[in-house]
Amino acid sequence: MRKGSTGSSISCRSGREELLVLAPNWLGDVVMATPFLFSLRERFPAGRITLLCRDYTAELYRWNAAIDSLVACTGSVRSRIAAVRAAGPRGGYDACFVLPPSFSAALVSLLSKARRRIGYGGQWKDMLLTDVLPAALWRAGHLSRSYLGLLERFTNQAVAAVPLPSVVPSESWRETAKAVAGGKSYFVLAPGATYGSSKVWPHERYAALAKRLIGSMGWTAVLVGRREEREEASTMLASIGADGKNLAGALSLAELISVLRGAEVAIGNDSGPVHVAAALGVPTVAVFGPTSVDWTAPRGVSVRIVRGAIECAPCFKRRCPQGAPECLARVDADDVYAAAVSLIEEGLR
Repeated sequence: MRKGSTGSSISCRSGREELLVLAPNWLGDVVMATPFLFSLRERFPAGRITLLCRDYTAELYRWNAAIDSLVACTGSVRSRIAAVRAAGPRGGYDACFVLPPSFSAALVSLLSKARRRIGYGGQWKDMLLTDVLPAALWRAGHLSRSYLGLLERFTNQAVAAVPLPSVVPSESWRETAKAVAGGKSYFVLAPGATYGSSKVWPHERYAALAKRLIGSMGWTAVLVGRREEREEASTMLASIGADGKNLAGALSLAELISVLRGAEVAIGNDSGPVHVAAALGVPTVAVFGPTSVDWTAPRGVSVRIVRGAIECAPCFKRRCPQGAPECLARVDADDVYAAAVSLIEEGLR
């Protein structure tokens, strides 16, 4: 192996490890996969790391220094197979790390012709992988830690510490944020959730929270989300009764990253935007209900988690069988406001 590489248990054909990483699909999971990339680069400083991701997530990896080659494609199995083969080295990949826990991702790894294919088992994936981690370990700790288990299996060496996730905005993020969010200081609300309605904190409480922040800080409220959430965001702004920006469905991912980077504080449900904000180093408050804080809490230098204690949580249901999720009903606007203010005060010290 090339001088400087420490992979004593890894054999490669070219003298340089050719490593393929199949990235997750959800924005939050994409962010939580960045510690894996940093650790992989640290372990194989001379290796060539190719990362395959969905085209709509590519911007989160665009400026990641751990990656040598970023390959973005649509979600079909055929397109992913064609992409990894086209990007592959002449001698093939030495290893493929399968981060998504899906059968289709394991199939892509097999057809990439990588010599070793490392992933979590279950759902008939075991026959497609060469190195299988027990499916029970998938939720045994934080998802960032679960991803690192793949590297540990490959190298037979433990990773001592889990790096913090990191997303790097473009150099022009300030100009972009000013152009789309305005020149005033602002806070971001992310009141939606692609996962399902069970993750959504009541919108009237977001409105009450926004009023308090506007009254105490004098900032503008900026709402972000999907195109399908735009109408509800407009209703929320109307109930806030103050000038604000409804950017739901109006931003590219690059613009969303810039807007989050420029925020004084970002507040949202357990969803992609809070993970991105936390990884950007922005003060971030995440409201949790039916999902697990231990497994998917956003990690960063300035993060607060607010949740309501209830026996049935986490249940991971997309819709609460009881109707309105009691776990979120127990979270008061005062609780989230206090969490946001504590982060702001910490930043002023």
